[in-house]
Amino acid sequence: MKVTCSRKDFYEGMQTVGRAVSGGRSTLPVLSNVLLKTEGSDRLRLLATDLEIGMDLSVPAIVEAEGATTAPARILTEMLSTLPESEVYMEVDEKDTIHLKCQRSDYNILGLSADEFPMLPEVAEGSGFTIQQALLREMLRQTIFAVATDETRPFLTGVLMVLNGANLRLVATDTHRLALRSAEILSGRDSASAIVPARAMNELQRVLVNEEGPVVEANIADNQIVFTMDGFRLNSRLIEGQFPNYERVIPSSHDKRLTMQTDELSKAVRRASIVARESANRLIFATDEDKLILTAESGEVGRAREEVEMTREGGDIKIAFNAKYLADVLNVMDFEGLHLELTDPLKPGVLKPAEDIDFTYIIMPMQLA
Repeated sequence: MKVTCSRKDFYEGMQTVGRAVSGGRSTLPVLSNVLLKTEGSDRLRLLATDLEIGMDLSVPAIVEAEGATTAPARILTEMLSTLPESEVYMEVDEKDTIHLKCQRSDYNILGLSADEFPMLPEVAEGSGFTIQQALLREMLRQTIFAVATDETRPFLTGVLMVLNGANLRLVATDTHRLALRSAEILSGRDSASAIVPARAMNELQRVLVNEEGPVVEANIADNQIVFTMDGFRLNSRLIEGQFPNYERVIPSSHDKRLTMQTDELSKAVRRASIVARESANRLIFATDEDKLILTAESGEVGRAREEVEMTREGGDIKIAFNAKYLADVLNVMDFEGLHLELTDPLKPGVLKPAEDIDFTYIIMPMQLA
């Protein structure tokens, strides 16, 4: 194999797919490697997998001789990061020794045969959809933070993806809070429900672009999901198990609604949480005419008090929430205003954008004292 490509393209490609490398968690040495494979006369494909998720990315290249090999991901990435900004020439011999040359730098890297590398599974056509990359990126950002990290309940460690015609819904919960985001998609194929591991969703979010135009296609079948976009593919196994009936958690009514500026509330919560985190993250909300009073108290740190202007529908209320759970959602609510819907101090609160965007965040209350 003989290939020439720009250091920048090669390095950025390795940075992306390298995140799917096993990283020492597997007994198969080849899973610590990235498969390098020519494609036609002008592309170099980079593939990596840990058998749970896999990434396949192609970068522009000049192919003089076709071939394939595998290279240790960490070593190759570090090497490319330090090479000068120029063309990188790569030649592979019959023993899978990779010869790299860039200006006055010259290296030999010991690789492994491409025959040992497990190829990404081919997934039959199943249920699927097409969506703007920017929209899916936004939907992931507004839900994935609520995923559970407790591995004893694996079905909560992923994002529930519900496809219903032209509508896509993402749901994440750790039982203390729940984030739900729905949106119209460009096209849908059948209906489906799947729990996608948070790790796969995080890696997908990294590569989605935040601009109008580019789309991503998803295909769900054979306990796998595949996301495909220009020059890139991500495969992931789905999580087995029954996701909780999240619709039952969403309050059907409320008798109090507080409307506030998102940025003002976010800043107040962030400041008060400095004290709240020393007291189980407890942050108390109390209404006072047209103001919301936020207080936190710690015997070791002191006391915090913040005032936030609001408009109110319904009577007064005093309720406590976890400051971190509030800060997490306010950090992703890119809306000018929000509604906080409440009933009583022992019932969950509901945060929604004041704008016409289908986003709902449920947060369980804490004991007031």
